[in-house]
Amino acid sequence: MNEPGFAVQSFLDEPRLPASVATTTGRGNTALAMMWFVAEEGRLWFHTPAFDGRPTPFLDAARENRQVAVMVATFDPPDDVRQVRITGPARLETKDVARVRRIYERYVPEWSPDWADHAASPDALLWSMSPDRGMAVAYPGLENRPVFRWSNPAEGPFSA
Repeated sequence: MNEPGFAVQSFLDEPRLPASVATTTGRGNTALAMMWFVAEEGRLWFHTPAFDGRPTPFLDAARENRQVAVMVATFDPPDDVRQVRITGPARLETKDVARVRRIYERYVPEWSPDWADHAASPDALLWSMSPDRGMAVAYPGLENRPVFRWSNPAEGPFSA
């Protein structure tokens, strides 16, 4: 299939869809979490707390530019079953409070001083992942449909 069966960026822009994010720890164990995100500039952006003494496998992956896997999906059969699955390198980003706010505004009903404090807190870091390869598929009416796959960024839906 040469292109996705739905507009991937529009799908990722839908409010309140969380991302399932996976990576491996420094010891090789699997880490999986549901995270809030925003898709901008051909990347997925996340804001993750970093508390002293607690494991931070996603921030460690970003510090070391390791691979992460992300799936954003709907599952409301039979009419709305869509998935975007992507993998690529993560990286730490410079704190951008405006971008962090755009992440949180997709999920919280009202911006408040508490959310503003959280967005600006030095106890949470901004990081992103670049979707180097992946797939997008929709199953309207639970019918099997062709899967759009790409194996380098130039072929993917984020290259336009």
